[in-house]
Amino acid sequence: MQCAYSAPAAPPLICPASMPISASPVNGWKVYIGSELYLNSATPISGPPEMHGDLAEYTTRPGKREWSYVYDLDRDFPDGKWLECGYGMHNEVTLSQRMPDSVKRCVFTYRKGAKAGQNDIKIDCH
Repeated sequence: MQCAYSAPAAPPLICPASMPISASPVNGWKVYIGSELYLNSATPISGPPEMHGDLAEYTTRPGKREWSYVYDLDRDFPDGKWLECGYGMHNEVTLSQRMPDSVKRCVFTYRKGAKAGQNDIKIDCH
């Protein structure tokens, strides 16, 4: 009798839809943030965010209401594969999280969100 073993599936990668309004005063400066920042982009990067490891190799699947970016990640990433989520019209704030080393391919499917600069992004990495 043979038993097949499959490793538990990694939880899906999901960028939070928005960044809450919060900031602490800095050396006597008063902080004002008019509204929360909404998710604008998501992409894999090489290494942690401070390394600025943007990946240039991807394919695009254009569409009118939905478009996708496909990344082949089946190669060596000495500093790890990371997911970077950008918030605000110009990605003023980013959140980053290390992805499992086993991820070989990611598809990021975008749709326009309800707010200005907001995108609904489905992330499919395996």
